Amino acid sequence: MILQTLPARSGWKLFRIEGQLDFASGPMVQMALGHVADEGSGNVLIDLEDVKTADEPGIASLAAGVRQLQARNPRARIAFVARSRWLADALSRTRETANLDVFRHGADALAKLAA
Repeated sequence: MILQTLPARSGWKLFRIEGQLDFASGPMVQMALGHVADEGSGNVLIDLEDVKTADEPGIASLAAGVRQLQARNPRARIAFVARSRWLADALSRTRETANLDVFRHGADALAKLAA
C-alpha cells in the first residue's frame, strides 16, 4: 500500500493498493485506512487499478476502512479507481461504497477530480 499526496491544488490524497485485496491483506488495508482517517486527510482517492486478486472478505475490510474515513471526516470525498469490472461492481453493491464515485481508469479520475 502506498499513501501519497496528489498535486496540491487537487486537495486529494492517493491511497494505492497493489496486488491482493483479500482475507489476508484486508485487515491491514482497514488498519491503514484508519490511520488515514486519524490524520484528517480530507479527500481520498483509493486506487485499486493494480489489484490482481480480490475476494469478499477483502472488499468487506476495505468497506470498513471507508466507513472509518466517513465517520471521522464526514466532509471528505472518497472515490475509487477500479479497472476490474468485478471489483467495480462489488464496490457498487457494498453499502459503505455504493454511493461513491468509481472510475475505471486513473486518468479519468484525475481529470474529473481536478475540475
